[in-house]
Amino acid sequence: MFHIILLVASVWLTIPALASTIGDVIEHKGNGEIESSSGEKSTTELDLEVFMQDTIKTGNGKTSVQFIDDTRVDVTEHSKLIIDEFVYDPNTQTGGLTLKAALGTVKYASGQIAKNSKQNVIIKTPTATIGVRGTDFSMTIDEIGSSTIILLPSCDAAGNCYVGEISVESDAGQVILNQAFQATFVDTISTSPLRPVLLELDFNIISNLLIVSPPPEIEQEMQNDYFKSVSDALEIDFLKFDELNIDYLEEDADQWATLLDIDFLDQDLLPDILAQINAELKAQMEKDALGEKDESGVRYGLDKETGIAILKDGQFYVWRRSGTNSYIELRLDDQFGYNLNVRQGDFEIYDYELGEPENEINIQQSD
Repeated sequence: MFHIILLVASVWLTIPALASTIGDVIEHKGNGEIESSSGEKSTTELDLEVFMQDTIKTGNGKTSVQFIDDTRVDVTEHSKLIIDEFVYDPNTQTGGLTLKAALGTVKYASGQIAKNSKQNVIIKTPTATIGVRGTDFSMTIDEIGSSTIILLPSCDAAGNCYVGEISVESDAGQVILNQAFQATFVDTISTSPLRPVLLELDFNIISNLLIVSPPPEIEQEMQNDYFKSVSDALEIDFLKFDELNIDYLEEDADQWATLLDIDFLDQDLLPDILAQINAELKAQMEKDALGEKDESGVRYGLDKETGIAILKDGQFYVWRRSGTNSYIELRLDDQFGYNLNVRQGDFEIYDYELGEPENEINIQQSD
């Protein structure tokens, strides 16, 4: 009988937790709705109660929700936030919180749970998981799930501000943000977060405009990363290594061998060969990336002013990225010259010459 009473008590404690309010709407402008786990929808209005497993959606409006532990989320226009879990003990000011920002821009400000149980706070986007250590940040998610995360200063009512720290993690890696307006970008769940960059950004312009026009610092860092990866791939010559320079016939007769006797799958030998390949060809790649001109006057490398990267590997390789998902990529026969006219989003450049122009290429691309 004693065990039965405990089981009933456990059920009794669990049910009210799911049905109890966990916060309410403290600010609202425009139109939006809150959908419960049962599918019931309520038009957003001031003081509307919020429950666990609710989904907050906005149209041409903004909704701010404050949880009972003082955690606050601001859901901007055309955005979606899902409250997966919320557990809070007001006596100890501890608990757990799981949120998922699914679309648009959501700003998060830590409450008591993050201050006292930070290990139990999990904030997710479609491509990243954010570890909170008592601070504020924003998440902007585009239509395909790519995420821009920006660390924000935390300020109290008296105007005193401090900066906390967050971790941003995907399946491929993790970065730490610990400076105000430091940001990272996560393209897919299987790609590493972008190395953190410091934005020259006003707090008030953090919105869905970041989807249409990402901060230039992030675009530049993405171009640098892409350019480096392309350079690494184009410059590696897997047929070049020092073993071909060794005359094994001059070695001791008891130890001599020919190249036919070398097992290139040998686990001890292979790392040395690959290291030699990478060292020599990385040096060549870095030399080419310095911006040296060839005999035809073409300068190779990344032009930071225009964002155009040019490499040469038996052909001209021309690349430029605009926004998070738009880029142009050309592979041209280097036996000829070209005149490029490019309109890519807001970027325009005309009469960009590769060698002696014999052919004209016109490109027009919208972000």
